[in-house]
Amino acid sequence: MRWLERLENRLHWLAIPGFFKYLAMLGVLVSAVSWINPGIAETIAFDRSRILEGEFWRLFSFGFAPMGVFGFGVLSILFLVFATFIAFLISDSLEEVWGETRTTLYLLTAWGGMTVGPMLLDPQSPFVGSYLYLTMFFAFATFFPKYEFRLLGILPVQVRVLAWIAFGFMFLSLLGNWRLVSVIAPTLLPYALWVLPAYLRNRKALMEAGMRRRKFQAKASPEDDAFHRCNECGRTEVSDPELDFRTMHDGTEYCVDHLPGDAT
Repeated sequence: MRWLERLENRLHWLAIPGFFKYLAMLGVLVSAVSWINPGIAETIAFDRSRILEGEFWRLFSFGFAPMGVFGFGVLSILFLVFATFIAFLISDSLEEVWGETRTTLYLLTAWGGMTVGPMLLDPQSPFVGSYLYLTMFFAFATFFPKYEFRLLGILPVQVRVLAWIAFGFMFLSLLGNWRLVSVIAPTLLPYALWVLPAYLRNRKALMEAGMRRRKFQAKASPEDDAFHRCNECGRTEVSDPELDFRTMHDGTEYCVDHLPGDAT
């Protein structure tokens, strides 16, 4: 999309290399602090009523914990480590595909949407920040659908499967609270702008290439695979399996019905 390319060229100064990595590390820090002071999670969470009362930092601070804030525990620590590893993988992979500018704009678009949307509909969800993680995860799953994670270090699962599961949970949560559309829509908006058009173009190109290949194979004659061909009549062992051939001293071949006089 040309207008997106022009936008990226004009806003290249916004590029932050490893932006999502920094957010992931902030998330680890916030979780660690919350183990000491559990009230920190509530302090940074998106809360429209508190924002309207003057706590404006909540418009931005919810993004400082994109993986969520978890209580202290072995499973929480393992999940945090695993999620941080994936965040680093996502950041490096998307910057390799898109570059730093587009990756930064993608994340900022989602972040901005998640600021405006909840202010309008007030979904009353403490997990607004975690949708930033999902929007990046969906982009990664589209570009690298067959990348495998090993759950519990044993079970291989492709990332596209995990993405569909996450999307399913998003849809179910929307059925339970329709106001969550104010968060889910910004999650999918940058995906619709940057990822989906490229995905559809690639799919179309692959389909066209497949059609060209099938047409070529349909037009290709099985005679092209023949090993013997009569220099006189053009028959081959494919067109006439019972036909015998003779090779001359000069390398030319003839079927027994058209052997030169000096070869009979």
